[in-house]
Amino acid sequence: MLAHLVAALLQVSASAPQAPASSPSTVTEERDSTDEIHGRRRREKKPPKRIEVTAEHLASAFRDAPARGVLLLAREARLRQDSALASYDATTYQRISAGLGFAKIGRDRLAFRSEDATRVRWRRGVGAYVDVTGSRTVVPVAGKSGHVSMNGSISPIPYYPGSETIWIGSSVAKASVDENDGIVHPLAAGAEAYYTYASGDSVTFRLPDGKTIRLRELKVRPREPKWNLAVGSLWFDMSGGQLVRAAYRMSVPMDIVAVAKADDPEEFNDVPLMVKPFIFPMTAQISAIGVEYGLFQGRFWLPRAQVAEGGVRVGVMRIPVKLEQKFQYDQVNAGAPLPPIVVDTTAGRNRRGMNVDVSVGGTSESRTKRDSLRAERRAARMRCDSTGNRTYTRQQDGMPNPVFVTVSCDTAKLAHSPDLPPSIYDKGDETFGGAEMDALVAEALSMGAQAEFAPQLPTVEVDRPRYNRIEGLSLGMRGDQVLGAGYSLHAAARLGIADREPNVELTGSRSDLRRTLSITAYNRLVSANDWGNPLSLGSSISALVFGRDEGFYYRASGVELSSAPDAGGESAFTWGLFAEQERTATQRTTFSFARSVNGSQFEPNIQAVRGTYLGVRARHTRTLGLDPQGFRLFSDARLEGARGDTGSYGRATLELTASHGIGNGAAALTLAAGSSVGIVPTQRFWFLGGTQTVRGQQPRLAPGQAGDAFWLARAELAHGVGALRPVVFGDLGWAGDRTTWREMGRPVSGVGVGTSLMDGLVRFDVARGIYPEMAWRVNAYLDARF
Repeated sequence: MLAHLVAALLQVSASAPQAPASSPSTVTEERDSTDEIHGRRRREKKPPKRIEVTAEHLASAFRDAPARGVLLLAREARLRQDSALASYDATTYQRISAGLGFAKIGRDRLAFRSEDATRVRWRRGVGAYVDVTGSRTVVPVAGKSGHVSMNGSISPIPYYPGSETIWIGSSVAKASVDENDGIVHPLAAGAEAYYTYASGDSVTFRLPDGKTIRLRELKVRPREPKWNLAVGSLWFDMSGGQLVRAAYRMSVPMDIVAVAKADDPEEFNDVPLMVKPFIFPMTAQISAIGVEYGLFQGRFWLPRAQVAEGGVRVGVMRIPVKLEQKFQYDQVNAGAPLPPIVVDTTAGRNRRGMNVDVSVGGTSESRTKRDSLRAERRAARMRCDSTGNRTYTRQQDGMPNPVFVTVSCDTAKLAHSPDLPPSIYDKGDETFGGAEMDALVAEALSMGAQAEFAPQLPTVEVDRPRYNRIEGLSLGMRGDQVLGAGYSLHAAARLGIADREPNVELTGSRSDLRRTLSITAYNRLVSANDWGNPLSLGSSISALVFGRDEGFYYRASGVELSSAPDAGGESAFTWGLFAEQERTATQRTTFSFARSVNGSQFEPNIQAVRGTYLGVRARHTRTLGLDPQGFRLFSDARLEGARGDTGSYGRATLELTASHGIGNGAAALTLAAGSSVGIVPTQRFWFLGGTQTVRGQQPRLAPGQAGDAFWLARAELAHGVGALRPVVFGDLGWAGDRTTWREMGRPVSGVGVGTSLMDGLVRFDVARGIYPEMAWRVNAYLDARF
């Protein structure tokens, strides 16, 4: 399902599996495994899929006359091979990062990162020799228990004849549009049916030899908002049409379910109805791609840096992905000749052109033979020669020449290579020119860079159910419609079985896949809590099963203008302007499974101060450090101010969580405080107690646990560095009247033990309240601080 996203983000001319060790004189090329099944039957290739270009398309494709000339020049140059470029000797560095997170605004955990450094020697008519000089991979959420060895298996080749210049879709440039390839290339023949073009800025500079280079920008805009159409800015050398720089993204996220069902209408039919709300929506997006070329010998434009950002969303889970590549050229059209790499075409080859071992069906004798050959190949892949290296070959469909890879068997030597940064957790801004690349993307992909206005068919899905003491079981539906030009409409409706008050939200938004500006009209149930999400799935399960609803709620009807990033990250800023009428949400149910067994009761809900409020709120989060055993700091600052019927108020909060490895473990400390001015209504108090504040205590509207000021301290000590770590903890806090904080008395407190799974992604705790309530509480929740 994620093949299209992976193809775009991890676009490198490399194959993951390794072929048997081979000498440079012979490359084993594998045929499609289906050749071996029932008389070597081949899979049928789909005929090209494209919209035919009409006279109307051509008449409307160009916003100005120069745009046509730039496109035609670039289109011709894209497929032209400059035979004068005969060879190069380059070094490459590649980093792939993937994260994990639940909250849209919050800490993203680094789940995976791989770094590879190579020396690439390429010669026309021969191919490429790749020497892996550095390679290391970490899986921080799994600690030492996570181990993946990439060993340069997907290291990039900077250039080869016919390679795709703007690093989009296929790694091999194809002349004409074919939607079966996934992304529709804006420079391919026939792209006028999908895109419009406008000329942009131009730049002229003079080389030391007196030659003048003139660059021209071509702005690309899709005719309609589709996931496989790009929007962006492309710059070309007008003397020959070669690409110089590019910044682009997909026009809208990809609906994975819709794309999968387009190929197979029965896809996902086997997913139970009750499971779908928890794994859908399922989307993937490419939010930014930047490509920079450098001019060598005053003639050859070769790639220097390429960066791609995107992510996948599966239900409440977010998986941000980033791919970064950097190339340096030591020699161009110089150096010693390379020996030929002769391809052995008698072996098998899979349909993607990668060296893999696949076999299906056949007789018992043939399966035994294939298993034996597979075992021999696997052993050959791991065999080191007398020089302490392993060698293998790879070749992809459409590539004119093979690639011969040499990898050291000394993994420690690869991991500590001087060709890699000092730490795999480095930000990499200096390595990849992060500031310059960000400026390029920001300039080309502003909110105004959008597909044309062309409304698409709406989609309707079942929303996630929830359970709380106000609504009881609440069921809902949601609908979304992409309008184009970055605009979209969203509607959500749900009804609680207990209170039977409709919850309705109607939202109009505009997004550039990096930030979304929205205006929402609503009648909703609101959680008064500043920590956690009492309306989430995990909290709903806790309320239904254990009778522990940690939220305080009120009703709000109004309108809000807000801005928020489309994904979390190192730094995130959100703001909102709101005008709403707030009122009490009356508790309508006492049912829970725990009450049926032992009589456990829900805590009474708060009585909200009824009134109309006009205000503003803002939040800024920032994460420093990615290494679970290094120093990390997570900050969360919030501001809110409003004027209501009873007067004006303001609130401010700052929370800091720091952690660091200590021997075979780690420690974390959280400090938070907040205060206010004016008359703060009850529904905007701070409430202490529960999994996110003082564990072992139930949130209550009581002295020391609720008020218009608070402070909080949490300390945790974990053992081990694996995916599963036992933890001991202690929490202290106070909330109350800001004018009496000097006479606060004994703070609320609790201690306990727990288990942190995958760096706090999932957390289990057994807490013992100390004051004011001495009781045991067992909690399971998601997205813990530590």
